Amino acid sequence: MSIQDNFRLAMRRYIYSVSIMSNRDSDDNLNAITVSSVTSISMNPPSILICINKSAKIHDSIVLGSKFCINLLNKDQQQLSDICSDEDRHDQRFLNKNWNTNNIPFLSNAQANIFCKVDKLSSYHTHTIVIGLVEAANFAKTISTLTYVDGKYM
Repeated sequence: MSIQDNFRLAMRRYIYSVSIMSNRDSDDNLNAITVSSVTSISMNPPSILICINKSAKIHDSIVLGSKFCINLLNKDQQQLSDICSDEDRHDQRFLNKNWNTNNIPFLSNAQANIFCKVDKLSSYHTHTIVIGLVEAANFAKTISTLTYVDGKYM
């Protein structure tokens, strides 16, 4: 097997929380994509890192100073995760009644919402590393986070 195959299989052993990154582009279009590569960087200043594939529809709307939300999903939001990970279903992403689209789009019933401003972008081969400064955050009292491991939701 190739190094890529071995690496892919090794990474499938990690358990990831499932989130949806959402934003509004400069033409006022709504965007959302399922992401699992989200991690905190620092508490001072509060900041997070997200990796976005350059071929993703949302990619070009992520520019310095733009705003986005990381919506950490609940266990009952698997279907929405599937929709937001399928480029062919882009037109279905905001049909869910729990989207608040008044400003930065966010899921009102998510496990947590982390509102950010893009502080730094770094290109790395097929992906862009996005560093966001956290401007606000909220969370549900009960923990019921949707997770993903070995190609399956848990």
